Amino acid sequence: MLPTATPPPVRGLVIAEIVVLAGLNIEQLVRRLILDGPAPAGEILYFAAGLVLGALALLRRRFPARTATLTASGIVLSLACSAVGFLFEPAAAPSGDAEALALAVLVGAACHRLPRGHAAVLAVLGGLTMAAAPVLRFTDTFTTLSIAVVWALLWGCSVIVGLMLRDGEARREAALAAARDRERLALARELHDLVAHHITGVVVRTQAAGVILADGPEQDLIKEIEQAGAEALGAVRRLVMMLRSPELASQVTAGGLVETIEAAVGDDERVTVRLADGLAELAVAPETVSTVHRVVLESLNNARRHAPDARSVTVLVEPVDGRRLRVEVANDGLRPGRVRRSPGGYGLIGMAERIGALDGTLTAGADGERGWRVLAELPLPGGVSAAAAPEGGAAR
Repeated sequence: MLPTATPPPVRGLVIAEIVVLAGLNIEQLVRRLILDGPAPAGEILYFAAGLVLGALALLRRRFPARTATLTASGIVLSLACSAVGFLFEPAAAPSGDAEALALAVLVGAACHRLPRGHAAVLAVLGGLTMAAAPVLRFTDTFTTLSIAVVWALLWGCSVIVGLMLRDGEARREAALAAARDRERLALARELHDLVAHHITGVVVRTQAAGVILADGPEQDLIKEIEQAGAEALGAVRRLVMMLRSPELASQVTAGGLVETIEAAVGDDERVTVRLADGLAELAVAPETVSTVHRVVLESLNNARRHAPDARSVTVLVEPVDGRRLRVEVANDGLRPGRVRRSPGGYGLIGMAERIGALDGTLTAGADGERGWRVLAELPLPGGVSAAAAPEGGAAR
């Protein structure tokens, strides 16, 4: 089974962070506050800031959902210390390695985990805070400027590492999603090619037995077997459709064909929808509704992408002979002399697979000099009849 949760942090990295941050704080405590005698107020202030920032940096692993809050708190604390140093000039020698490292860790975590907008804002604020802190707090000397450069470089490294971790996690999630899709599609094909075909064979043989034994006492039993087989076939097809398009399973329901078509069209004023009379009352299986949604949506997206100068786009949905549902999306946006390079893109391939799973047909290609048409025909359950569309249909 593929892992779905974020892997726990490596214990060695956590221990290394604790050791480094604790070591820097202990070194400053011993060397600056104990060995050098009574510590001035500035030394105590900056040491306390580094200690608190180190705790915030470690807490980000315990509370990853609060990374933004922890990072913002660290930036505000560091800015407050810089403001105090600039306004009151407390006595203090250049220091603050623990504070700089902790703030860099927080900025890197923000670049790794937060949305792009939030990460960019915190990264910029963190960089300005780290680069300006030595200049604002300490005497303007070459040593202070050198510390500012080192802190700025440390900030840049933290941003790079955070972005690398972000990219690696995105690639990992994409690989997991692709693996799930491959497994799901493989299972859908097996269900359609094996189980559905076997059940279809059982239903057909049962229907043949019903014709042969039309006057026999077994007629009721044969009808029950035929009905059970048809229900099992419908269940398998619905399962295949859910495996192929799990995102559509909760969007469409039986009896919502008209609403589904209108939702796929949206508010595009160029699109003319022509629906057969009585289409809202037509009994349509859920998998057929979801397939119609995909055909209309994908065809309109292709029209917007490849035919932006189309003057009209028409969506026609109507039953044919009471046994098939015809879905046609046509536009006149193909420029004269222009040839589509690939009539079988990934969108059309996906549509063809879904329609093929329902024993339907799909054709797509040029229609006249400027037209492009996508035509899908899907079987209706039980040959349900519905009123055919009049000339022009019901348009909006």
